[in-house]
Amino acid sequence: MLRRIIYLFLVLIIFGGLAGAIAYYAFDFKPKMIAGFIMSAPKPVETISAEEARQDQWEPEVSAIGSLTAVNGIEVAPQVGGIVREILFDSGDLVKKGQKLFQLDTDTEEADLKNFRVQFGNAETELDRQQKLLDKGFASKSTFDTARLLRDRMQAEIERTEALIAQKSIYAPWDGRLGLRDVAVGKYVAPGQNMIWLQTVDPIYVDFTVTENDFGRIKVGQKVKAKFSAYANDTFDGEVFTTDARVSEASRMITVRGKLQNPAGRLVPGMYSDVKVIVGEPAPVVTIPQSAVTYSLYGDSVFAVVKAKDADPNAKEPDLEAERRFVKLGLVRDGRVNVVEGIKPGDQVVIAGQNKIDQGSKVRIDNSIALNLTVDRNAQ
Repeated sequence: MLRRIIYLFLVLIIFGGLAGAIAYYAFDFKPKMIAGFIMSAPKPVETISAEEARQDQWEPEVSAIGSLTAVNGIEVAPQVGGIVREILFDSGDLVKKGQKLFQLDTDTEEADLKNFRVQFGNAETELDRQQKLLDKGFASKSTFDTARLLRDRMQAEIERTEALIAQKSIYAPWDGRLGLRDVAVGKYVAPGQNMIWLQTVDPIYVDFTVTENDFGRIKVGQKVKAKFSAYANDTFDGEVFTTDARVSEASRMITVRGKLQNPAGRLVPGMYSDVKVIVGEPAPVVTIPQSAVTYSLYGDSVFAVVKAKDADPNAKEPDLEAERRFVKLGLVRDGRVNVVEGIKPGDQVVIAGQNKIDQGSKVRIDNSIALNLTVDRNAQ
């Protein structure tokens, strides 16, 4: 009986040891062995697109948001009321100074003018007769003065009526572009009633606000460049025309007025624009594509492509890796950003594929990636 117990105990010890060995292999040794294989395995090479940082010549500038204002702009309105007889333009026309725009009805004034001219002729005849009688001593001076007063009054009535008739012909006071007319032939218009908007289109003002700090860098005559969403591929040139005489107490900004050339009349008052004022001579700057920058709360960074620290000397291709660098950025212009610190001219930076890499990742450069991304965006 004792022998059986001893045998059973020995069997339990043997099976317990086997179970422990199996558990150790499955839950400790094997995971560590797999982890060691993984850690010792070569890192996968990620395909990215890269571009060299370059040194450009950038002009220092002040950027702002502006709004267009007509150099001259009025609501064309009559001085006197009347019925519209003729409209001598189409909405949106470019007109010259002195070009006739409207003709109001003048039938009543023309009839009055004829009447006054007849009365003026009679008054002239009576004045001549009284002059002769006065010379012969057959008329008094007061009678002669009364006749002359009547003649002068008729002359004044003629001149007044002629002026009234002239006021019913409405002309453009300067070269400009017409808006949409608000009246039609046959409509009665009252004195001062708006008939159409007329504005000068070339040149045209662009008003924008700058801070007190930037205002100190702006001078009359500096070059102004403006871009508009309606003409995304075009830049309109001009110059600083003048500045406001005071700083706004509400915003602590000051208004600057630029003058833009607009020979084709494509710009109209009220349009918003991105305005840049060139405030100095070109200076050398290091620039990279804006797509290379990763923006974050703890700092802006880029991935630079450098030679791998553990490079394989027998590798057929250059052994490269990604190095994260925190950078200090300056101005952004035409899709490129000025790097003040962190990158030197000639350094290669990753411009596509950043989401696949991290510090020390092995990389391979294939710039067709960036080309494919550009094509896809354009297709959308």
